[in-house]
Amino acid sequence: MSEYQVIARKWRPQKFSEVIGQEHVIKTLQNELSSGRTAHAYLFVGPRGIGKTTIARIFAKALNCTNLISGEPCCKCPSCLSIVDGSCLDLIEMDAASHTGVDKARNLCEEAMYAPVSSRYKVYIIDEVHMLSANAWNALLKTVEEPPPHVKFLFATTEAHKVIGTIVSRCQRFDLKRISTKQISDTLARIAEAEKVRISRPAIEAIARAADGGMRDAQSLLDQMISFFSSDNAEISEEHVLSVFGLTGESEMENLVSAILGNDKTSVVKLIHSIAGHGKNLEKLFEDLLFCLRGVELCKILDDPATVLETGEESVARFKELGKDVDLRKIERLLEQLSSAGRALRDVLNKQVFIESTILKAMRYSHAVQIEELISKINSLSSGGSLNIPNIPAPPSQPAEKKSPLPARQPEIRHQVVIKEPQSSYDAPEIIVQKESEPAPSPPPPVPAAPKPVVHNPLPAPQVQENLGPEAIWHRIISEIDHTTRPLLKIYMQEGMPEKWENETLTVLFDQEFEEEHVAMIIRDIHTINNCLHRITGKKNASVHIQKKTGITSPHEMPHQNLMDLAEVKKKVRENKYVQTVTELFNGEIVDVRG
Repeated sequence: MSEYQVIARKWRPQKFSEVIGQEHVIKTLQNELSSGRTAHAYLFVGPRGIGKTTIARIFAKALNCTNLISGEPCCKCPSCLSIVDGSCLDLIEMDAASHTGVDKARNLCEEAMYAPVSSRYKVYIIDEVHMLSANAWNALLKTVEEPPPHVKFLFATTEAHKVIGTIVSRCQRFDLKRISTKQISDTLARIAEAEKVRISRPAIEAIARAADGGMRDAQSLLDQMISFFSSDNAEISEEHVLSVFGLTGESEMENLVSAILGNDKTSVVKLIHSIAGHGKNLEKLFEDLLFCLRGVELCKILDDPATVLETGEESVARFKELGKDVDLRKIERLLEQLSSAGRALRDVLNKQVFIESTILKAMRYSHAVQIEELISKINSLSSGGSLNIPNIPAPPSQPAEKKSPLPARQPEIRHQVVIKEPQSSYDAPEIIVQKESEPAPSPPPPVPAAPKPVVHNPLPAPQVQENLGPEAIWHRIISEIDHTTRPLLKIYMQEGMPEKWENETLTVLFDQEFEEEHVAMIIRDIHTINNCLHRITGKKNASVHIQKKTGITSPHEMPHQNLMDLAEVKKKVRENKYVQTVTELFNGEIVDVRG
């Protein structure tokens, strides 16, 4: 009975034409071989199982082949056959992990000086070369830079950043890429057919996805599945592959993505619990989730996403179905949150709890209003152009006012809305509802055309208050200040003591101990205060004069009983519907209210 050889070794490429997925590297090497412009050192970089060492062996075979055809080794000459069976003395393969010392490097340099035994070149293939120590590299540096004409160095590594720059600069570097899922699936199907293994196409694709771009890994997984079913003649199905390797099926993944996009938190938690309960690989689950969400995103962006996703038309159709009613920005936010959290998954103790909390957090974030949208809405509110203000219904059967001896005065309305335009960019439009406290007269006979000056005139005539003293005027001004947009201004104004009202000027005094910055805030908003004074007194040229009186306390005392204290102002701000809306959108909490 002959010794069994695993699929990865049995089906290892022996020619450049048999290498899968690395056409950019193969073409360059073949052109160099055909033209005779070969370098003295090469560095092959890439993840495991994609063909770095395989390409190095084929290249070494081609360098010494006596019957080279278009850069392709013949695999029939004595040199090629000796390399295949491992008897070639001029091909030295080393594992850098077991030859890290400087003594090994010195021995290599000494041996390199000797001519090859039977070949044209003496070729050194050093795998995982990043494992060499700094001293070993320093010992090799001169030989790698100026080797004997009969020596070629072929280095392979999965971590090129650990190779010192002085070595990299002396090599031709080739970056190998991961092999696509479709290419791996096609290769596995060809191997299974040759090995007379019954396996379904979905099972092959599941193995290819699990290999994560590595052909050697895929071949090893296929070998394991063949051994699992060696006792019977049953066909290997996708369910068998998922069960053996702890992978998540496409149907389970689709249900999970559908629940995430539909904001169904209950289903998300139940699905993750079920997947974890069946012993599935949770790290692989997270990777598959990102791949599936990316597939949904690309299907909404690209006309032909199958090429980029490297998947079949059936998968593309499923991605399109999952994302047909979902906003693209929501998918982008989910990917952003999940991708940033994926780096921490390997280090957590309880992966199930971490994945659950991460997905739920990403779902909450994806439904939140973004800051750009919120700023746009706030700007609309500030400009007043798109502010949706609910219409204030007119009081039913509004009674007509008694005729005034002054023809210029408008009939008074019990509820009047005054929209004050902003005087500067600092101010937002103010909406003030004024209500008179005088008793309503007995209803007169209906008037044919009731006056509605507020509806048709955005700037109605001001309500003039006759014979008001300085205290009453100041009190009315404070009452009209918007407590939601200027809460502290209203508090600071209460400390003022109106002294006199004459020559259309209201003089307000503040004690010496009153903070200068508080006075500055009041003066900064003096135009707002003056506008209130204009409405109250009906005098367009009226103004408020603010000053501090050193050592003097005004004899007039402000009536504070009707003014709001700081606690009440904060309460009003917290109860404001716009503040509550913003708080709910960001799932936030009001910590403090400041001016």
